[in-house]
Amino acid sequence: MKKISIILLVAVIAVSGYSRELTLKEAVEIALKNSYQLKAEQRKLKSKELEYKEAKGLRWPTITFSEMFMRTNVPGWAMMNELNQQRLTMNSSAKYVDMTSFNTLLGQPLFKPPTYPEWNNWQTKIQFQVPIWAGGKIGTGIQMRKKEFEAAKFDLERTKQKVIYDVSKAYYGALLAKDAIKLAKQAYKSVKKHYETAKLMYDNGLAIYADVLRAKVYLTRVKSKIEEAQNQYLIAKRGLLLAMGLDEVDPAQIEVVGELKFADTNKDVRYWQEVALSERPDLIALRTRVENAKKYVDFQKADMLPTIGAFGYYQMDDRYNPFGTDGTGFTLGIALNWKLFDGFQAYNRYKAAKETFKRYSQLKKGFEEYIKFSVYKAYKELITAKSKLKAAEENLRYAEEVLKITEKRYKNQMASMIDLLDTQTMYDQIKFEKTKATYDAQISLLDLKYQSGKLKENIGGDK
Repeated sequence: MKKISIILLVAVIAVSGYSRELTLKEAVEIALKNSYQLKAEQRKLKSKELEYKEAKGLRWPTITFSEMFMRTNVPGWAMMNELNQQRLTMNSSAKYVDMTSFNTLLGQPLFKPPTYPEWNNWQTKIQFQVPIWAGGKIGTGIQMRKKEFEAAKFDLERTKQKVIYDVSKAYYGALLAKDAIKLAKQAYKSVKKHYETAKLMYDNGLAIYADVLRAKVYLTRVKSKIEEAQNQYLIAKRGLLLAMGLDEVDPAQIEVVGELKFADTNKDVRYWQEVALSERPDLIALRTRVENAKKYVDFQKADMLPTIGAFGYYQMDDRYNPFGTDGTGFTLGIALNWKLFDGFQAYNRYKAAKETFKRYSQLKKGFEEYIKFSVYKAYKELITAKSKLKAAEENLRYAEEVLKITEKRYKNQMASMIDLLDTQTMYDQIKFEKTKATYDAQISLLDLKYQSGKLKENIGGDK
């Protein structure tokens, strides 16, 4: 049901001529269905699953069917074919072997000189091979494929988190751009009020015409800022659609909804580092591959041990017909193979596998330290962003008060229009800085969760 609703949502966005409101939750759900990166990772996981199933097939016997036709005048092959067809007799063998010397002993010409005729043979064969013991190589190989399949699952989970991160960041960016339009319109409204005040005071002889012109110029500049903010909003929505995997949708057809706000966390850096070391999917995937590298040592060691297997086949030979049964027979057997010396190839492969395991162990340790650093860095950047947000909130309160005072002073002819417009510019800038600081704090928290492996499909945050 959930999948159907997402498909319908995408269809409505694609064909509608009006804006469709889009929440962050919906954006993430669509992205998890349409992301090219995620689809590629899902294909990779499927291939690993099939490779694992393939490896499990090594425990089963190999059964082969063959049908072969042969026509030959090579005496050995022709005679063997006739023998397999159970047609060869003492007299017919004289076609391939010179038996004329027996004529003297027998006193009569029973045997003619060999003619080496051409002979046909249809051979039908069903054969099998069963591995009994391969030095543990089959079991180890299956376990390695299984581990790689499990590691690919964690790769997919990390890719999901990356998609959630990219979509969330793009969504917050669109909210920031949308707020910029709102702030620009509020600034335009405020400046228009200043313009009307200046015009009214000029009409009453309380202000000079230059004040009216200054307010008019500033009003025009703010109006252009509105158009610039609207274009930035379209760009931000286009980036969001790209992250969602929607290429054909016009950004003008969607409208992001929600409030750009910061939800603080009271967890310390140690908590986030411990979470990262236990939950980050890419780290778990690497640890799984380190285990695989250890198993690979045993896999290569098996080449220095003997192998035991059973084999057998059932064969039918016929001179005239495929699947014919002029002659039938079977073979069953068991074999032991042991490569006693190969120029130390197997031994050196075994030693190389041990070095590979040590290499992966070092990479794991280095990656764990890197993750701890990444979390530490993200946490400190969050602290910085929170500090800037707090300062921006305080500055906004001060700027509001200064703007009110300056407006009163201008009306009382105690401040110039330049002072008023400068104060208005300062206020508008600080107001946007506060919005931008909120965005930065939320992105910093998002990054901290991503570095810790806490971004889940229930977006809104962590699980």
